[in-house]
Amino acid sequence: MRRHIRHAIAFAAAATTLSGGIVASTGTQAEAATAGPAPTRYSDDFNGDGYHDLAVGSPNADVDVTGADGATTKAWGAGYVTVSYGGKYGAQKTGLKAVTQNSPGVPGDPTANGRFGQVLTNGDFNADGYADLAVGARGQVSLLWGSRTGLKGGTLMDDPMNWSDIGTALKAGDFTGDGKTDLVVGYSTSLRLFKGPFKADGTPVSTQKVDTGRNYPVFTDAQDRIAVGRVNKGSIDDLVVLGEERKRGRVLLGGASGLRQTPATIRGGNSVAIADFDKDGYGDIAVGDAQSTLDTERAAGVVRVNYGSSNGADEDRSTRVFTEDTAGIPGGVQQGDRFGASVAAADLNRDGYAELVVGATGERKSTCEHCYITGGGFYVLKSSSRGVTGTGATFYAYNASGLPRPTGTYRIPSHLKTTDLNNDKQPEITIPVRSTVPEVWSVGTKSGKVAGASPTRVVKPPVDSQVSAGTEFGVLAH
Repeated sequence: MRRHIRHAIAFAAAATTLSGGIVASTGTQAEAATAGPAPTRYSDDFNGDGYHDLAVGSPNADVDVTGADGATTKAWGAGYVTVSYGGKYGAQKTGLKAVTQNSPGVPGDPTANGRFGQVLTNGDFNADGYADLAVGARGQVSLLWGSRTGLKGGTLMDDPMNWSDIGTALKAGDFTGDGKTDLVVGYSTSLRLFKGPFKADGTPVSTQKVDTGRNYPVFTDAQDRIAVGRVNKGSIDDLVVLGEERKRGRVLLGGASGLRQTPATIRGGNSVAIADFDKDGYGDIAVGDAQSTLDTERAAGVVRVNYGSSNGADEDRSTRVFTEDTAGIPGGVQQGDRFGASVAAADLNRDGYAELVVGATGERKSTCEHCYITGGGFYVLKSSSRGVTGTGATFYAYNASGLPRPTGTYRIPSHLKTTDLNNDKQPEITIPVRSTVPEVWSVGTKSGKVAGASPTRVVKPPVDSQVSAGTEFGVLAH
């Protein structure tokens, strides 16, 4: 067991890959950055090789802990994270390492129900040119530093509030326009902006409370209800925050003094993404509300697209509403489909317009043998100069051609992400899958459709005798 630390880990000896840990190296972070490649242009390139990387958390995994007497006990639900490094062929499938708070160089100690990896976000927090990983656990946030050999060393983030409920949400971006990565941190009843860059001991330049208004007091489970993007056509990142329990959301615009409220509010939901769907330079806001009742069909789900403007959400432009009954969208509204359980966006067909990817975790074939166990799927909605449209939409069920087939029962859950891990300018759709052994699919696309075997990859939990896979393997960095 190691004592808790609030300073960066200093490493001795030559660079070595530590089994089950992160890479150790001699010298300081600054020296490592000088010796490495040019600064990465991606906020998730942990080793600076020019490819996006994929961080995955498994917060309820059990971790073996060896005591001072040599006896091994199990810390139930201590959690771990792992990284699938991107490359020419897409996501790394083998050789993944479980990074726990028992790993060399990682701050803190694994504790029962510590949930290390419950929320993740990435960015160059120490401004050394390499992406870093912020890891939320119960009551603490760790910063794991990137380097030319990947993640190495870390620190517990300094929290001037010293509150035990830190880390319910983590979102990275340049919210002040100084070119440095800041971090928005969730507590149970508030958000705070930690201004970067961070020092080696985890201290930010400054912190301030984010004023979200009286309608947004609870952030216990807020990671999917907060999105980062550029709504008002500027070079500074903005924040969209949805209220708890489907209450209305608000756009917070970034600026030199931090994040500020805008007057307009938007309909709430459980998931949100920002992208320029009509290519007018403003970030548009897609909100999924999987619990929405349509006619008498409970939890059928709906997605609303609010278009952006210089003042945040454009109140002069009608919100577009999409359901499974919208013209062009295959299928039909049914109770429990949960259309909008997750939303993500990327230009999948290389036409300059972002497509909208919509998860429907309850969608299932009526004839399936285990309808309430195996199921789920996702839609791809196209866009044009008029924005998102149902015309030409495609649905991919859990068992669609071109998707992997786990053994036993499995379900596509309520998290989606788009990332171009092989740099072919055709982003993959990243999908955590609940199955007998949970896994993450990196689904290749071509011309806006699922491409099939290549570059689709299946990322499985690390093979490590000291950790369990964890049924929640699949927490993605947002």
